[in-house]
Amino acid sequence: MAIIVEQSEKKSNLFGIVGWLIFLAIAGAAVYYLFFAQPQLVTIPASGTLGSIAPIAHISLQPAAVVQGPEFSALTSTIALPTPQGPAPVGRTDPFVAP
Repeated sequence: MAIIVEQSEKKSNLFGIVGWLIFLAIAGAAVYYLFFAQPQLVTIPASGTLGSIAPIAHISLQPAAVVQGPEFSALTSTIALPTPQGPAPVGRTDPFVAP
């Protein structure tokens, strides 16, 4: 008895090819619109009048008067200043550091 083994020829799947072409077209369009297309510029009108903020440009500020003012001197700091040994210890002590 003889056994004959033949390789069957693979037929092209038309739906698979069309599906890949559609996928590549969508991916190409997405790449084009993300990286190469120029976005449309939208003009946003200014709300209100700009005359109401114009006096801000003419304010003269003197830093020495601000620093020496009573409001600035009334400010207090709640953060401890660092010492030469480092910041205040928090948590457990490190067992690997020699005392």
